[in-house]
Amino acid sequence: MHPPPQPAYLVVLHHVLVAQDIAQAIAEWDPAAALGGRILLARDAQEAMARIGGVSRLAVAFVAAAPVAFRGSVLEAMIAARDGRAVLMGEQAEQAPEGFPVLARPFRTADVHALLARLRRT
Repeated sequence: MHPPPQPAYLVVLHHVLVAQDIAQAIAEWDPAAALGGRILLARDAQEAMARIGGVSRLAVAFVAAAPVAFRGSVLEAMIAARDGRAVLMGEQAEQAPEGFPVLARPFRTADVHALLARLRRT
């Protein structure tokens, strides 16, 4: 009997340097994910869907999207189907999160870690 696969993390953000900052914070939180190549970066929803197509489990997906556009989207469904939790980013998410966790700007590594800890418990 094989143990279940370890979950991956997803960062969907067109600002590459900020996405890399989030990925680094995730790697500090879960070093095994970084070593296992389980931190996936995508610049938009289409690329994100392609990247997670072969992934069976997601822990957390950080997605730059307005809540009204993200809710009910194919990407939201794909994240949920992999047991993932979405954290939204961006101005519209900060102003009206509509029930989603939000990574507000400016953020620090500790803010990313706090969200990861909170989502792991819920």
